Amino acid sequence: MAKLANELTWSVSRDGLFRQCRRAYYYQYYGSWGGWESDASARTRQLYILKNLTSLPMWAGSIVHDTIAQALKRHAQTNEGVAAGALLARARMMLRQGWIEAVGREWQKSPKKTNLFELYYGNGKNLPEAATEEVKDKVYGCLQAFADSATLREILATPYLNWKPVDTLASFQLEGLKVWVAVDFAYTDPENQLRIIDWKTGGEQRESLEVQLACYALYASEEWYTPLDKVRLLGVFLKDNARVSEYPVHADTLVNARSYILESSAAMRGLLRNPAANVAAEEDFPCCENERVCRRCNFREVCPFAEGKTFTE
Repeated sequence: MAKLANELTWSVSRDGLFRQCRRAYYYQYYGSWGGWESDASARTRQLYILKNLTSLPMWAGSIVHDTIAQALKRHAQTNEGVAAGALLARARMMLRQGWIEAVGREWQKSPKKTNLFELYYGNGKNLPEAATEEVKDKVYGCLQAFADSATLREILATPYLNWKPVDTLASFQLEGLKVWVAVDFAYTDPENQLRIIDWKTGGEQRESLEVQLACYALYASEEWYTPLDKVRLLGVFLKDNARVSEYPVHADTLVNARSYILESSAAMRGLLRNPAANVAAEEDFPCCENERVCRRCNFREVCPFAEGKTFTE
C-alpha cells in the first residue's frame, strides 16, 4: 500500500496552532508525519505521541461530543429517545476506559489511545482528586443540560430527512485548497432555515467561534448549495445550561471567510522550503517564546525554548 502524502490543507484548528506557535505547528503537521508507521524514526514516533496528547478539558469535551453524536445517530436509526441516564452511562464508561488507557500507557503501542497531558507531564500515575472530579462534573453537567435542552427537543421533533450528517469530518475545495470542517449538527427547520449547531463545553470565545461558524456557512454554500439568507449559525453552550448564542450571517460572511482562509493558508505556505511538494524544515518555524503558551503545549518536551524550564501545573 502506498504511503499517505502529506499535503497542505486548512482547518480552524490548524490555523489556531499556526497563529499560536509556529514551532508547535511544525511538530504537529510535519515533524510527526508518518509516526504511525512501523519504520518511523524514534524522533518522528515521539512527536506523533506528543501530537496525540489531550488535556483534561479537551478530553471532557471529546467525550461529550462523542456521546451526543452517538445518541443522535442511534435515534436516527431506531427512533430511540435521548435520555440523560443513557448519556451519562455511556460517558461514565468512556471516562473509565480512557483513564485505564492513560494510566496503563497503552498509547506507547497505540498512540491514538487516550494519553492525558496532565499525566504525561505529571507523575504518570494519578492526578489530584479535584481535577478528576472537575472533569466528571463537566461531562455529566454538559450532558444533562443537553438532555434537558429546548435545542434537543427541536431536533427530535424534526424529521430525519431534514437532518444533515451528524458530527462527520468533511472537506471542500477552495481555489485548490482542501478545507476541513466538522459540523456537529445541522438540520432544516420548519421555516426552511438551515440551522448549523456547534456544541460547546467551555466558555464563549466569540472571535474564534465567528471564524469557525463562518467556515461552516461557507461549507453549506459550497457543498449543500444553501443560500446565505437561509443559514442560521448557533453556538450551544452546554456548560451554561445549553444557552444558545446566534451568530449573525451578513452579506459579507462568505467573502470574509474565503479571504481569511486563503490569507491564512498563504502564510502557512510561505514558510515552506518547497511549497509545491509541501516540504518544511524545522528551523524555519520559530518558537513563540511565550511561557504561558509553552506551559500548555504538547511539545514542550522537545521544544528548544522550553528545555530546562520548570512548568508548574
